[in-house]
Amino acid sequence: MTYRRLALFPFVFVALTATLAALAPPHLRGSVTQWEVDLSKVIGLVGMASAALAFDRGDYLRRGWGLCAACYLLLLGRDAVLLGAASLTPLTFHVARGVLVAVGNTCVVAGVWTLARAWSVAGLEHPGPRSARAAAVAVAVLAAVVFAGPTLLVDVRDLVDGSDLRLDGLASDLGDILALPVIAPVAFTALAVREGTLRWPWALLTSSLTAWLLYDAIYTVPDYFHALRTVAEQLHILAGAFACVAGLSQRKAVTEEE
Repeated sequence: MTYRRLALFPFVFVALTATLAALAPPHLRGSVTQWEVDLSKVIGLVGMASAALAFDRGDYLRRGWGLCAACYLLLLGRDAVLLGAASLTPLTFHVARGVLVAVGNTCVVAGVWTLARAWSVAGLEHPGPRSARAAAVAVAVLAAVVFAGPTLLVDVRDLVDGSDLRLDGLASDLGDILALPVIAPVAFTALAVREGTLRWPWALLTSSLTAWLLYDAIYTVPDYFHALRTVAEQLHILAGAFACVAGLSQRKAVTEEE
């Protein structure tokens, strides 16, 4: 499969999932969408893991892709906790989900940062002046605070007053604020290798992170924009699909070099 076909797959996948969700009976639509979200995480895990396994043990890039794969595994674990919710106390349920999300977000921050630094470690210079790179990172930090900050404040307020024990939501908010700024260095890495096949893994990874950013951005708008929630879930699915093809394109690039 060519890189361009891999890059088209997320859009085809989302078109299919959106169509299936729209055709589902209204009372089943939420469940169908949740299964589609979980499927996107499964394929994201498969793609990231395949990229990690393309490298030898101890390789710098194996560590980066492996940490990203671990994030998707932990997010799937969070969703799996729902299956045993009936046998768990509310506190245990929320703590388990919160821990899984917190560790998962830690993995993705470490993994993406590792991948973003890969070419600097190899001695490859990023394009553009240092001031432009610093400004891009600053804009990404600001975007993370604007998009995830309000939700974080609401979740902290609900936790303090005892009206909501959703520790996973709080962990997700903190993870977004830490993870989203790494979009800028990853994007610069994609630009640094734009003339070769290795531009595809980084460009597709940037697309996955951007889809996550837009997903979080939608959840900062008032709840009465109900239609946007449907869009948000499709962005959720798109993020996993892009993560999948980012990993597969990395594996393809490695096997072609061999």
